[in-house]
Amino acid sequence: MSTLDLVWQAKHAADDLHNSLAVFYEDNYLAGLSGLTETQMQTLAGQLGTLQRDLAKVGVVQPS
Repeated sequence: MSTLDLVWQAKHAADDLHNSLAVFYEDNYLAGLSGLTETQMQTLAGQLGTLQRDLAKVGVVQPS
């Protein structure tokens, strides 16, 4: 996989995280909640892990 392919893959991971954050915020705000559910936090943690791994492949962050 080329570096640009890896960058594109990381961009999609960042998009997934961004979209989840936006949806969770909007849904929870409208529902009158003041935080995230456990399931939402698990989803975000998984998406963050994917983004970190993808960025490590590009050389932006150290692998964890």
